[in-house]
Amino acid sequence: MRELVLQPGEAAGVPKGESGIREVNPGELTPLPRTPPPTPCKAMWAEFEQRGAQAAIAQTFDSNEPADPRVNSLASYAATGAETAFAQLRAAVAACPSDSANGNKVTVAYEDLDKAGFPEDTIRIRITTIEENPADNYVVDKIVTRVGVCIVDTSGMGPEPHPRLAEEPVLRQIERLRAGQGL
Repeated sequence: MRELVLQPGEAAGVPKGESGIREVNPGELTPLPRTPPPTPCKAMWAEFEQRGAQAAIAQTFDSNEPADPRVNSLASYAATGAETAFAQLRAAVAACPSDSANGNKVTVAYEDLDKAGFPEDTIRIRITTIEENPADNYVVDKIVTRVGVCIVDTSGMGPEPHPRLAEEPVLRQIERLRAGQGL
């Protein structure tokens, strides 16, 4: 799966040397939960931590461009696990429009990304954290998509207002995943 992540030198940025591409340790892999956590927002945060049942790879980028991805995670699942995990994520995100954590207010907005080139199972998620000091407010903008047995989560983050995450690097990732799975 290393060959399927974004490559160094692409417009998405250059991977940081200390993190770069890494395979996630088996201890970080979590099985699909049998029952969702008791509240929708806890379910959403748990789904973001999901890393797949077979393998997972993450790449961190170092880019000065605000719309460029900062993190790209790829997880593969057995059988219909990716479809199940994506459905659980979509439901959890839809059920959690806001949350509060550590005294901060968190708002969550999402939309189906049904533009050309994106699979049907693609959502854009924008998480805005409002701190006590407005200068510390920040945004995480994510595009999460299921391609066959894989889920790719590409994220950018920065201070508010933060531009929408660039779609081109995600589309390149989708094409690599389709080709790698013969789709």
